[in-house]
Amino acid sequence: MYRQRMQEIVMRVCSLVLSLIVVATLAGTAVVLVSVAEAFEAVPHPAFHQSSSQEEALVWKSSTHCERVVKDGGRMVVPKRDTLRVGTWNIRWFPFGSPPNRPDRSMAPTDLVWLTCTLVWMQTDILVVQESLTTSKAQAAWDRVLTALERQTGDSWQWAVQPCGRPEGHHMGVLWNASRVTLSAMQSLWHLNSRAKSAQNPCEGGLRPGHYARVQSTHQPGADFHLIGLHLKSGPTVSALGARHAAINRIDTAVAPFLKEDQDVMILGDFNTMGAGDHHSQRSELKYLRRMVAKEAPGFDDLFPKPRCSHYFRGRGDWLDHVLVAKDMAEIRTRSARVTGYCAVAGCRRIKGEYPPAYQRLSDHCPVIIEIDNRDKD
Repeated sequence: MYRQRMQEIVMRVCSLVLSLIVVATLAGTAVVLVSVAEAFEAVPHPAFHQSSSQEEALVWKSSTHCERVVKDGGRMVVPKRDTLRVGTWNIRWFPFGSPPNRPDRSMAPTDLVWLTCTLVWMQTDILVVQESLTTSKAQAAWDRVLTALERQTGDSWQWAVQPCGRPEGHHMGVLWNASRVTLSAMQSLWHLNSRAKSAQNPCEGGLRPGHYARVQSTHQPGADFHLIGLHLKSGPTVSALGARHAAINRIDTAVAPFLKEDQDVMILGDFNTMGAGDHHSQRSELKYLRRMVAKEAPGFDDLFPKPRCSHYFRGRGDWLDHVLVAKDMAEIRTRSARVTGYCAVAGCRRIKGEYPPAYQRLSDHCPVIIEIDNRDKD
């Protein structure tokens, strides 16, 4: 379909350039040539449309398939001025795909072309990212992504990453469409690293603090809220589970300084809710999380994902990535979050045999996204 439209454009340009519009006047004959730009405007470009489940599957099948969908106008949703889309995605060991000092040959480096295409398709205004490195290669990779996003969307994009921690270790960052939102007052919230004791060493013990930013829509009067990215301790062990619980219990302390300005708070990221090595403890951790965040001021809802998984391990889907929203945040449109990626394509059913290419070339995690009203309802 895209190729047909391009052929139409080329034919229209040739026709208009070759045609002379002769205007007879008393002074003589004027010859007007229609510009190539006007010729392109004369043929409508592909209109955005919401992708079907079949198109969504193509987006996550390969880079080539994704680009075809995007060029044909397919999007996860049709973009709207009165809506902001916020998401979280753990992009495994970006941009290497596996630990640089212990490379896993079964995991390819991050496919930057495919990644960019999925970002265009998802239409996220803000994406909290986990597992980015801060090496020179990682920064160069993000520069390539930003350049490609700006070229494909016509918008301005920015990336900011937490400064603490080893360059070759996991970091949290945030990618945002600066034409749609501004992010300011960024800081590391050391309380959300269960091993940290003060702001002087927020990445103490090799864990990540919370990544805070104040969000303001560029559309006035648009939405404004506090955004906190989170990446809790991984591991199906009792000690790792204890570290996650300790961080969750510190949420009210970490958030308290911001509540005087605005009660609207969103916390999202990879909570690693994998229990202590068995299904019973995993279910218990999920229940504990919902119960505890409801008590942490100002009181949070843990939005259920649809479908109910955001990560695969040994062929089984599980729910590790969460979106917490303040209970009284009026801008929230729904009490659920949407999961896309290969998790959605698989429908969280068991994957037997080889994992799909998106798992190998993008991440073992899948994006989790919510929509909010782009209006300040405080």
